[in-house]
Amino acid sequence: HGDVMMGKVDEFYVAVGEAVTVALATAADGVVSMRVVSPVLYDGGILFFTAADSRKYRQLAANPVCCVSVGPFFAEATAEFLHGCMLPENGVLRDAYCAKFPDAFAEGVAFGGRGSEFVLLHPTRLSGWAFPDDVPTAEGIPTVPFDIAIES
Repeated sequence: HGDVMMGKVDEFYVAVGEAVTVALATAADGVVSMRVVSPVLYDGGILFFTAADSRKYRQLAANPVCCVSVGPFFAEATAEFLHGCMLPENGVLRDAYCAKFPDAFAEGVAFGGRGSEFVLLHPTRLSGWAFPDDVPTAEGIPTVPFDIAIES
């Protein structure tokens, strides 16, 4: 059973690595909001960028606990702020991001990262639904809940 659960963590990271977008839910001051971000796997976490004046950035600054959803997975995470995308010390982050999204920091790109801030999400808990023994059923509806702590 433990191997199946560790497999879920690996499946989650594969799904994030392949996804063009994931849903990110944030909450602060009694307000919850959700939107999509473009995820890049980096150093065991999920890297994205956003404007410092965006709702998601402000909510994460007030409450760094959030949730990322991709496929059948929901991951609780904690945000770490890595500052301006164009700072010289963030070259390695830009390189990692551009390996997946080549024009992310090009001039004039819609939702481009030139004036944005990097945020790295550290997943702490993974939940969702699976099939019994990880074998899809004829009904196609997963019925086994899972809830796994992710070691950092």
